[in-house]
Amino acid sequence: MSDSNQHYQQQQPSAPEDLGSPRPGTASTVRFGDDRVARISPRSDDTVRRLASDYAGPAPTPGLDDSPYVRFAIDQLTRDEEVGGPRRQDSVSTNQDYPTDRLVWDQSLGYFTRARTPARTPIQHTETPQRPNFKSPSPQALPQRPDSIDPESFVAVDPPEQSLLYPPLDYLPMVLRPLALLGLIFSCLLMIAGVVFCTIWSHRHEGLWDYKGQRGSRYFVMQFLPQILAAPVMIWSFVVQAAVYRISPFAMMAAERKRGSILQGLPILPKNFVFPDFSHFRYGEPLFGFSLFTIWLSNFFAMPLLSCIFQAKYYVIDGQGVWRWTSVQAVGWTLVASYGLMTIGLLLLVIRFIKGCTGLMWDPICLADLISLIQRSNILHDYEHSETVPSVKQSLDPRVLRLGYWKLSMKPEIFYGIGEVDAPIRTPSLHQTEKNRERQPHGMAKVRFDLEHNGAFANDPFDHHLYSPFTRYRWTPWFIRKPSVVVWTIIVFALFIAFVTVSFVNHAIEGGFPPKLPTLPSISAFSSSNFLYSFIPALIGNVLFLVWQPIDMYFRALQPFVELSAPTGASADKSLLLDYPSSLPIQVTIQAIINGHFKVVWISLMSLISLALPILAGGVFIALWYPDHDDVRISSLMPAFYALIAFCGLYAVSFLAIWPGRRRYLPHDIATLADLMSYLYQSPSLRTSFSANLAAKLILSPV
Repeated sequence: MSDSNQHYQQQQPSAPEDLGSPRPGTASTVRFGDDRVARISPRSDDTVRRLASDYAGPAPTPGLDDSPYVRFAIDQLTRDEEVGGPRRQDSVSTNQDYPTDRLVWDQSLGYFTRARTPARTPIQHTETPQRPNFKSPSPQALPQRPDSIDPESFVAVDPPEQSLLYPPLDYLPMVLRPLALLGLIFSCLLMIAGVVFCTIWSHRHEGLWDYKGQRGSRYFVMQFLPQILAAPVMIWSFVVQAAVYRISPFAMMAAERKRGSILQGLPILPKNFVFPDFSHFRYGEPLFGFSLFTIWLSNFFAMPLLSCIFQAKYYVIDGQGVWRWTSVQAVGWTLVASYGLMTIGLLLLVIRFIKGCTGLMWDPICLADLISLIQRSNILHDYEHSETVPSVKQSLDPRVLRLGYWKLSMKPEIFYGIGEVDAPIRTPSLHQTEKNRERQPHGMAKVRFDLEHNGAFANDPFDHHLYSPFTRYRWTPWFIRKPSVVVWTIIVFALFIAFVTVSFVNHAIEGGFPPKLPTLPSISAFSSSNFLYSFIPALIGNVLFLVWQPIDMYFRALQPFVELSAPTGASADKSLLLDYPSSLPIQVTIQAIINGHFKVVWISLMSLISLALPILAGGVFIALWYPDHDDVRISSLMPAFYALIAFCGLYAVSFLAIWPGRRRYLPHDIATLADLMSYLYQSPSLRTSFSANLAAKLILSPV
C-alpha cells in the first residue's frame, strides 16, 4: 500500500497554469513580529518551468506544507490494521516507506528539501507483538505547522586567527593600495610644484621664455605640453574612482554601517564624470564622497585652466621691448588649489583604507565574483520577481547587511558572504553539501526551459509579463537609447558641419578674426581674449571627452549580458568572467579584440582618443598682431587646427557605433549590487561548489 501510494504521489501532474495572465511585479511582503518575514507570492515564473517531477506530491493547501497531516492519517490506517489482526512479518518496514523528514519548500529556487527532525525510535521485534494501547488523538497531538522554513539562522563570527582557510578580509585593489595612491599623490604634487615654480619665477624675473612665434618647440611646450602632462593624471584618477565605486558598498557592509539601502542605492559604476556624484555622502561615507568630488573638480577644470596658464606678454628689458611667455597668476593659483584639493582627497582615501577593512577576499570585478559572495546568502528571497520590475530599489525593503564570515546557529561550519545577522536561512538548498546534493532523488531536480527563445511567449498580449517585449527590452541607459542616439548624432554632426563651415568660409580661421575683447595683458599677465579663446575651446573639448566616459563604461558593463542573451549561451570567460569595467583603457581594448567584442573595442578606444580634443582645442588659438590689418587678431596654428578637425570628425562618426541594438536592452538598470543580484538570485550557478570558487579566487587573485 505504501509503495503504490508513494508512486501515485510522484506521478501526479502539476496543475496547468494560465501562461497568458500577467504576473505581479514583486511578491508582497508580510512581517510577523520583529525577525520573521514571509513572502506571499500569488504566482511565480518558476511554475511555468517546473515539471511534475519537481513536486513531491499533490498539496491540498497551496503554499503550505500538509505532509505532516497526511503522514498522521497514514499512521492511523496502519494502526487500524494492527488492531484488526496480526501484523505481517514485513509490516515494520512500512515505516520507512514514507520519509521521516518534513519536506519543505525552498522559496524561489524550485526545490523541496528535507528539514531536520529527530530520528524516530525503531520498533523492537518481539516474539509476540504487543497490541497498541490505542486512544483517539487530542488536538495537541496533531503535528503543528512550522513557523518558518528552517529554524537555523545566520550568526556573525570572527574567523580563527592565522588560518589559511579563513584569510583576513582586507583585500584592496591594486590601484587603491597605499603605494599606488601615493604614486598618484606624488603626480599631483609634481603638477603643483611645476605650476608654483612657473608662477613665482615669471613674476619675479619678467617672464619665462622669449616668444619666438607659432613655429617651433617653444610654442608646443607652452600651449600643448601642460595639457599632455595632465592627461595621465586624469586617466589614473578615472581608474581610482572606478575602484572606489566598485568596493565602497562592500566596505560599508564590512564596517556594519546601519544603512538599510546600500545594495540598492549605492552605485558600483562610476557616475562622476560630467556632473559630480554625491551619493556616498547620503550613505554615510563622507571620505569617499569628498575624495570623488575633488577628483571630479580637478578633472573638469584642470585641463582647461592649464591650456591658458601661459600667455605672451610684452616686456621692456634693458631699454628694449621683447615678447616673452609668462604665467598668469590667477590661473596658476587656481590650479594649485584644484590639485591641492585632489591631493587631500587622495590622502583621505589612504587613511580610510589603512584604518578600516574592506571585507573582501578578492577584487569583485565580474559577475562570477558577485555570485561567490551571494551564493549562501539569506537575503535572496527578497529578490523574488525583482528581475522584471522597473526599479529594484523601490521594490526592496531596507535591510542592514553585513559582509564577512558566518556560521549557522546549529552548525560549526564557517563560510563567507553577504547576509543579514540573526535572520533565518530561508534557502536551505544553498547550504547543502555536494554529498547531500548527490543523494537527492532524481525527482527533485529542477528542470528549466528557455521559454524566451522557444517562442512560447512571442505573441503574449500582456505587456507586463516576464517574457513580453515590453518588459524584456524595457531599459537601457537614457543616453544610449535609440531616440537619444538619434538626437546625439544629429546634434554632433550639425555642430561639426557648422564648425567646419565657419572655419573655412572666406578663410576665417587662416586669416585670423577679431577678438572682440581686450587683448593687452594686465600686470598679472591676464589677457581677456587669450583666456577666452583658450579656456572655452578646451572646456568644450573636455566636456565632449567626459561625455564619452559613461557611454564607454555602460558598454563595458552590458557586454556580459549581451553574451548571455544569445540563444546558444556563452562561455564563462566571455560572460561571467568579463572584467571590462575594471580594466585599464588600453587593456580593455586589447581584451575586447581578443574576445571579438568590436563595439567595445571602438568605444573604449574612442574614450582615450577623444582626450586629444581638449589638448588641441586649448592651444590652437592665440592673439597676435597683424601688420597688414594694423590690429590684433586671433590666430590659429593651422597644423593643430587640421588635426583638431580630424579628431572632431572621428568623434562625430563614433556616435554611429553606439547604436545599442536589441541585445543591450534589459528589464532594469545594472548600476547597483541589488540590480545585479535580481538577475542572479535564481541562477543555477549559485549551486556550484563554494569551496571550489573560493580556492580559485584565492589562487588567481594577486597578493
